[in-house]
Amino acid sequence: MGKHETSYARVEKDAYNTPSWCIEALSAHIDLTNLDVWECAAGTGQMAEALKAAGAKVHATDIHRYGYKLDKVVDFTSGLHRAERFDAIVTNPPYGPRAKLAEQFVEIGLQHIAPDGGFLALLLPTDFDSAKTRSHLFGGCTHFAAKIILTRCIVWFAIPGNDTRPKENHGWFLWGAGSAIPWRQPVIRRQPVIRYAPVNHQLIPSQRRKIASAITLKTREETRK
Repeated sequence: MGKHETSYARVEKDAYNTPSWCIEALSAHIDLTNLDVWECAAGTGQMAEALKAAGAKVHATDIHRYGYKLDKVVDFTSGLHRAERFDAIVTNPPYGPRAKLAEQFVEIGLQHIAPDGGFLALLLPTDFDSAKTRSHLFGGCTHFAAKIILTRCIVWFAIPGNDTRPKENHGWFLWGAGSAIPWRQPVIRRQPVIRYAPVNHQLIPSQRRKIASAITLKTREETRK
């Protein structure tokens, strides 16, 4: 059950507080020590503070002030805040309708890391990379580097008197070229690799016919039993 289920009122501007353990999970694989990190959707500051606790030097911004001391009020998706260079951009972006706003965060983030290096880490639903309209951000993107699956569900908020709480499966999606991502353990080929299929979301006609024939044959065999 997700925080955007229709039975729950949507929080304005998707300003959901991110538990600190999500950064701890990222830090278990990525060494954030002394990195200059831009938290570009800082909200009330939970993630920014967790990043500081992990050893990062944090530049916190958001489109609005939610009570946390920001370095600047800026709309990340405007693409205008590029004067400074950061080692990483790390955030839980707002999703917006059909997650289009989250897609913008990926696209703008890639524009930031492409010229000067660094990496982008966004906390997103685990199936975010499965939509064919986003293939250019994942299988078709040379900067897409890794996906860290969270084995705990994020509980976004509790409802007094109600045991059911919105929660979803999430993961950290990482983009960065070469050695831009400071892994705690070297990434080698024997480790898991994410691959995408079908390529370009198309099967050639002969493949379609072969699959269709196999399904038909199996159906006939099951009918005879």
